[in-house]
Amino acid sequence: MDVPTVLQQLDEPSTVTFQSTPELAGQVQQKAKKLDEERRERGESPHTRKDPLTAVSEAQRSASMHITPWEVLHTLARATALGRHGSSRALAQHWDCLRYVTALQNNHQRRMERSADGKDPRYHRKAVQAQDLGIAFGLATAQHIMRQRHPDYRFDIVDAELALEAGWVLRGSRSISRENTKLLPNYFLVGRKPDAPSRIVAVDCRGSHGKAEVQHKQLAQSAAHTQTFVLGETGCEGVPPPSLLMATGMAAKGGIETRVLDPDGHGVLTMPGKTAPDLDGPVDEPNLVPSITYTDTEGQRDSRPGFCLPTNRREWFSRVLARTTAASLLTFAGDREAARKLLTKRQGNRLGSAHSHVSSGMRCDTGIALGGMSFVGTDHVFRLDRQRVEVFSGVLEPLYQHLAGGQLHEYETALPDALTSWRRGKTDAEQDWGGTVHLDSTGALLAIRKQNSALRPLR
Repeated sequence: MDVPTVLQQLDEPSTVTFQSTPELAGQVQQKAKKLDEERRERGESPHTRKDPLTAVSEAQRSASMHITPWEVLHTLARATALGRHGSSRALAQHWDCLRYVTALQNNHQRRMERSADGKDPRYHRKAVQAQDLGIAFGLATAQHIMRQRHPDYRFDIVDAELALEAGWVLRGSRSISRENTKLLPNYFLVGRKPDAPSRIVAVDCRGSHGKAEVQHKQLAQSAAHTQTFVLGETGCEGVPPPSLLMATGMAAKGGIETRVLDPDGHGVLTMPGKTAPDLDGPVDEPNLVPSITYTDTEGQRDSRPGFCLPTNRREWFSRVLARTTAASLLTFAGDREAARKLLTKRQGNRLGSAHSHVSSGMRCDTGIALGGMSFVGTDHVFRLDRQRVEVFSGVLEPLYQHLAGGQLHEYETALPDALTSWRRGKTDAEQDWGGTVHLDSTGALLAIRKQNSALRPLR
């Protein structure tokens, strides 16, 4: 496939459907009961799950979203920027989404599906593809749903394990190795708007190439993963935040489809005496106890492994979520050293040492002006069909300066105007780049083009 055709396909909007019905919820409940029976037969305790499992609102049950393959890959790149370990593999991890540049296309119904390349086992291992694209489509669908419900909020993607590492020891010799403390949602969606507390939604995303029954099992497993984080006081039974359970089928004949369940919960990080968190305040690194209090079937108080966020830690956790988002943006732009400064010590271990930053080949050392707007970030060149292709990942420069300086309030203040400027100048920016570009709601840009000396160069 030649490069112009690839770029055209990456920029073509497609329909991705999602299914969420009471019948699906019932099927997943039955699968969960079967999984619990299997655990009892092995002498293991059943997992605690969200109950009841419910579908999305009736107005959204037959909904779909329109999205380009490049937006899907941008979602994957942003979600995994800080989500994987091993700084020695930073360069490969950063551009991991590029393995799918020829994997997605429109079908005759304008629905997104895997292309012939995407189905070819020579290029893609099914398990890896299901995991990566399950994350990408799941998060894109989750953001679509939450934006419809709360149009005045922006919903950012935060790696859940990374965020929780700021308050709980999850690994190493000091961690409490208990099974349920390893049951975590993949991600949090964090809703933000000016002068308001943050909203938090637990999201667990999975993918498969199997039949619907496989996705029912995945959703039942996700119901356990999203029940291990609650809002509540120490010694009191907590309330889990809302959650979105996502299982994406890659092999359906009609195109890619995501099955969704939507258990309710309380996810507003309110703080006594405050309308909004101070994002620029200090962030310590406590060792909170990984325990959730609950009432058992006999009415007795008991505890189970998990993560309970008390009210007096809500502003702290709002800051953790904001700083983790900012660190992810800086890493996406190639600045791992600035990202490290926004993370706690435990969180920063994901980035490795300062020496490994140098040896990884990651640099925030390039930029470009597109549509009158300046971007800074990092770039990569690879071959496709024996032709050189150039990719740039970066952030609007004024936003980058705020993020690198740890000025999160200033970043939030500047972001709306920056996005408005992009919408006005998008057409000019696309012409300046000469390829496919996408800017997300955080100000992060991912752009790809055929390398050509006649185009505006990176500086």
